[in-house]
Amino acid sequence: MKSIILPLTRESNTSFLSKAAAGLADKLGGTATGLFVRRDPKHAIPLLGEGLTAEMIQQMCDATEREGQRYAAEAEQQFRAAMETAGVVFDSSASSQGTAAWRVVVGDISDHVGRCARTADFAICERPGEKNSAQADIFNDLVFRSGRSVLMVPEAHPLPKLDSMLVAWNGRAECARAVGAALPLLRKASSVSLLQIGDLGEDRPTLDDIARYLDTHSVECNLVQQPQSDGTVGEDVYAKAQEAGADSIVIGAFSTARWRELILGGVTRHLIENSDIPIYMSH
Repeated sequence: MKSIILPLTRESNTSFLSKAAAGLADKLGGTATGLFVRRDPKHAIPLLGEGLTAEMIQQMCDATEREGQRYAAEAEQQFRAAMETAGVVFDSSASSQGTAAWRVVVGDISDHVGRCARTADFAICERPGEKNSAQADIFNDLVFRSGRSVLMVPEAHPLPKLDSMLVAWNGRAECARAVGAALPLLRKASSVSLLQIGDLGEDRPTLDDIARYLDTHSVECNLVQQPQSDGTVGEDVYAKAQEAGADSIVIGAFSTARWRELILGGVTRHLIENSDIPIYMSH
């Protein structure tokens, strides 16, 4: 894993996210790219703009432009400070250690975040906030439009260790994709647990199957299979992660229909809303 992307907006908690990106760039010897999405000044023009003169519209656009540049500059300053503290340099020729890069793009989150993340190994984001927030938009664009894995970092863990990892295996394609993408991290981990809750069904690869696959990649695992409790699968997964002392969880994101998870709940939704340890996920 040599390429990490960190999408940011004026609403992002840039300081703690930058620390996470810096730590991982240093750990993996890769490049962390901060991608700041700046609002398009044209969006400052009200949809119902009767009574506005051309001069007034231009003044509004100019003010939005200045404000956007200020927010981008402040975010870059925090990003650079985090990289410097972690010993990550802004120098693409320094291949022996972590490096960093900074980009500013103008437009909507949906114009840039998912597309830019397609050429990174994985993306970092914070826990999505309430509906229609920038954090939720970034999360959704990464998970559903990037085709890449996403590491969600809660504020409780600004420096993810990814040293004791728990894989919540359900035999579905999304989970297989997450495990495959996480291989470089799993190889570096000192402890990897494979967890299966309940029965998977005869049509899905078993816990032993994924364990054999990981073994071919020199990843030793502790296998844990247990029946579902009276609670939900999401609750069982998180309880087991805490019991095992895991510092991160690998899951397939939204293995069931997204609308079903949003309405009825699901493993992904439960972990996103309740986990205080990082979650590495793929859809």
